[in-house]
Amino acid sequence: MTAQSPEKMLIDLNDLFPAKAGVSEVQAKAASWDVTPYRDRSVQIRGCSPTWAHLIVAGRLFGTARSVDFLLDDGKGGVSVPIYRRD
Repeated sequence: MTAQSPEKMLIDLNDLFPAKAGVSEVQAKAASWDVTPYRDRSVQIRGCSPTWAHLIVAGRLFGTARSVDFLLDDGKGGVSVPIYRRD
């Protein structure tokens, strides 16, 4: 996980889970993960993990982060896909 700016943060799933992590391993890691550093921040999630892993991590951030985007690699620097916005 690396901070991009004081308000926008980047989470790389490759840093959180092994490449072949199963659902139960990802769920256990997410359940014990301290999300307070992401409070009221815009967060982008990227990594070569299955979509379900992105959704598990995003779900932990709902209600804490101001916004959550998936960062997709299009070979041109990435495309940000909005997933969650808090009013």
